Amino acid sequence: MKLLVCCVPYDSGRSGVSVYIDQVVRTLATHGHELTLITEHSAREHFAGYAQISLPASCENAVLSMLYCLFVLPWRIKRGRYDRLLMLAATRRMVAWSPCPVLAVAHDLAIYHVRDKYDPLRSFYLKVCLPYFVRRAWRVIAISRATREDLIRHWRIAAEKIRVNHNGLSLPQEHRDGWAAAQGLASGSYILYVSRIEHPGKNHINLIRAYEQLAPELLARYRLVIIGADWSGADLVHAAARQSLAAAGILFAGYVAAEDMQDAYRHAACYVFPSRFEGFGLSLIEAMHYGLPCAAANTSSLKEIGEGAALLFDPEDPAAIAAAITTLLTDKAVRERCRQDGFARAARFTWEKHARNLSGDGGDIVADA
Repeated sequence: MKLLVCCVPYDSGRSGVSVYIDQVVRTLATHGHELTLITEHSAREHFAGYAQISLPASCENAVLSMLYCLFVLPWRIKRGRYDRLLMLAATRRMVAWSPCPVLAVAHDLAIYHVRDKYDPLRSFYLKVCLPYFVRRAWRVIAISRATREDLIRHWRIAAEKIRVNHNGLSLPQEHRDGWAAAQGLASGSYILYVSRIEHPGKNHINLIRAYEQLAPELLARYRLVIIGADWSGADLVHAAARQSLAAAGILFAGYVAAEDMQDAYRHAACYVFPSRFEGFGLSLIEAMHYGLPCAAANTSSLKEIGEGAALLFDPEDPAAIAAAITTLLTDKAVRERCRQDGFARAARFTWEKHARNLSGDGGDIVADA
């Protein structure tokens, strides 16, 4: 099949969407399809080896990128005779029309769940413009049942047009030991959270407040390690950490290379995912795969993915977050059960299955993972 795959936006490879794009492109390439990628000017080198249609350098500007994809890109692909156009981040970029059937992948509609997430212009784009064009797609893929429900409720997309196709487990191709030791972190000495630092959506401040509420003996033994690049509102998160009574135990590790993530996961004592809203939550199944007992918010897809394999809590209640962390750190039976159940849960999610469903090789009906 001749597939045109839109890899915009790529976020310099530092977001969940970029992980998704990398995994889907890599897996589709092994299935014998003829791929042409639509890429940002800054991502051309990253995708070297693939046929590419690149956006102009001016489209590094988000607004220009949105407009270009909607109204200019369709004319550039008109003569390509592609079998299908895959819009891999249709909740961020879409085309106004296409000469071939469009499969639009929807990650999340967090704007309806997290107050003040975006400015008025982007809110208009996400609530008015994108829904209109996504409704015109041949098929819409939701990466979780939670996203499917949001697409029906908020974007008024016909239920029969939407298929649920869970993401896969993302594992780096190369591993490097020594990351935890380089940070001065002994094995089993820290609570881990992996997410871009974005306030209020990723809920770091409530996690910091929860960490403050741990018993003194736990604070003395365990640090809170936050991995992720700064995003919007990161200054508020850093300020909350500096002002925290437990500031000495909080480590912001910044962006960590993929090859170091195995070491970061495997040396943690437990994993906590307090995000207010997630379309899927890749790092939750990554932590489960590496054998970490996990606790996660009881909302959106995190409940869908974690229920029965992780402790769940109200992300708006720091005391509830603290209680879940305390249980994982002090109750050996619960910790072992979460470890085993989580590992089994993570094994259900594969990129092979996801890519087959995107390309049509998995059958017409895309089933839940």
